[in-house]
Amino acid sequence: MEQGLQVMYDGTLGFEHIYVINLVHRPDRRFKMEAIENTLGLDFDFFPAINNNDSETLDKYKADLASRHKACYVSHYRVYESIVRNGYNSALILEDDTDFEISISSIISNIHRILPNDWEMLYIGHCTWEQGGPFIGYASGFKLFKSTSPACTHAYAVTLFGAKKLLKELVNLKFPIDLELGEKIKSGNITSYSLVPPAIIQWKSKDNPSDVSPGAEMLSPRLKNSTLHSLGFQEI
Repeated sequence: MEQGLQVMYDGTLGFEHIYVINLVHRPDRRFKMEAIENTLGLDFDFFPAINNNDSETLDKYKADLASRHKACYVSHYRVYESIVRNGYNSALILEDDTDFEISISSIISNIHRILPNDWEMLYIGHCTWEQGGPFIGYASGFKLFKSTSPACTHAYAVTLFGAKKLLKELVNLKFPIDLELGEKIKSGNITSYSLVPPAIIQWKSKDNPSDVSPGAEMLSPRLKNSTLHSLGFQEI
């Protein structure tokens, strides 16, 4: 990415757009994401997630999945459709239960400098320690690796070309979308890179379970400097 474009997209971390997938009935999560947005000077586009009870919408997409997993898949798939429809050259996709390194702008700015031009996906957050692929470079205390089989979908970026690929690749799913993405990456169908450790994590608490996998434990490591913690929210 050229320096001029990176400056232009400072509010979107060097990408052309940032989506935050948010369920309408979770204004509590939107409130925290807006606090992060305002504190870090970012520009979020809150994208309506599909409710697992919305059978009319879910029935339009073929996937042999439990309703919660299918709703997650369709929500992300619709973001890919939006990226292509709007012609965004790149976009960061976030779920609404994320926390950021407070220096995220500096971190991602430096990652852009070493990110190979062939990237189609970039995992800024994931639930696995992605260190199996080739080492690409080191920036701002973080390492960049070629992805092997990353898990979770709470913080990743895609290019326009990558979004077009995903619209073709992610049909008739048999497994949750994060596992399907991991398989596409592992097979070489998608070119992806992963940040280690993650600079954006997914948080959960006993009174705020995952909408997709209730009861699941938080697998992501803690952040070095949590934005939510700096804002006075209960430590997670």
